[in-house]
Amino acid sequence: MANDSRTLRADAERNRQSILCAAAAVFAAHGTDVTLETIAREAGVGVGTIYRRFASVEELIGVVFEEKMSLYADRTELAAEQALTEPWAAFRDYVLYILEQQALDLAFSDVIASPNRGTEHFRVQMNRALAASILLVDRAVAAGALRSDFDHSDLYLLTTANAGLIRGTRRSASDAWRRFGEYMLQAFRFRTDGEVLTPPSRVLTRVQQKARTGG
Repeated sequence: MANDSRTLRADAERNRQSILCAAAAVFAAHGTDVTLETIAREAGVGVGTIYRRFASVEELIGVVFEEKMSLYADRTELAAEQALTEPWAAFRDYVLYILEQQALDLAFSDVIASPNRGTEHFRVQMNRALAASILLVDRAVAAGALRSDFDHSDLYLLTTANAGLIRGTRRSASDAWRRFGEYMLQAFRFRTDGEVLTPPSRVLTRVQQKARTGG
């Protein structure tokens, strides 16, 4: 009986890992707008097997992206720290890192645009990354590495535009994101004689407020 129990647990864990691997592949190729049925087919299991472990696609997204969001938060904090001594290099490399992650994984664009989804651990990591990215921008602007009218919300505009670019060109020009990124980095660094519109008004989240005040 004990051996039977161990075998059942081992089978269950194998199924779970198959589901997570399949979900990661589906999300990377198609984004998060997929069904559990699609993931079940990729994993080679019945959809009921997935439902016994994950109640929804949202729950599965949270679990699949926990580790990736932890690495993303670590990378963002590293960039914010580097900005103390190398503000432009820190910002440039961070931007290219984000754009590349979007190109490698379509779901990455979806999850960074919706920081309140997924598991509690996922949300903690997203908030950590957000706070660090605000600090990075503040330090780069203060050091004169970025144009003085650059706003943190411009990163959201950048990633949103890049997400659309990637979806539209991934089959015909899969590295178009890199050229786009270089163009935008030049725009972020150098201010011309022209004026740009002020960022749209928005309510700061508690994380943003704490990041700016040091609270």
